[in-house]
Amino acid sequence: MKMILSEKIIMLRKKYGWSQEELAERLDISRQSVSKWESGASIPDLERIVSMSQLFGVTTDYLLKDEMEETEFTDGMTPEITEGKVITVEEANTFLEATKKYAARIAPAVSLCVLSPVVLLWLLGMAGAKRGAVTENVAGGIGLIVLLLMVVVAVAVFLLTGIPYNKYEYLEKE
Repeated sequence: MKMILSEKIIMLRKKYGWSQEELAERLDISRQSVSKWESGASIPDLERIVSMSQLFGVTTDYLLKDEMEETEFTDGMTPEITEGKVITVEEANTFLEATKKYAARIAPAVSLCVLSPVVLLWLLGMAGAKRGAVTENVAGGIGLIVLLLMVVVAVAVFLLTGIPYNKYEYLEKE
């Protein structure tokens, strides 16, 4: 199966999830130019072909030759992703350490949420079985207060732990 340049541009652009506008921005050209290339109404100049090969991480041969069916990635060439932030090893290690601390603090808070109804159910069970001096209304009130206090503590932990962790939010998204 032969693929012409316009089809390859469309395929590679869609592979990276870019709109015509986004590709145009990366190549410092107008969206209309990309549209003309993709429709076959015009052909990019040699400088743009080289830029696209670097951007998509393919050889110029792949872009220009119709008979090449599979994407030919150049040795050591990776697609240029200009969007986002370059992450250093030190920053990645700091993120991993923060994740460990975050998880260690969040786990007890999740446990509080899960266990919060236990006291309420236990008190209501005791009152229902007439095994204590507490009525069902009093047991329900005390149990509800304990439940709410446990949830409030858990939410406070979630918030206080999550605020310093927010500076790493971009790492999880990218």
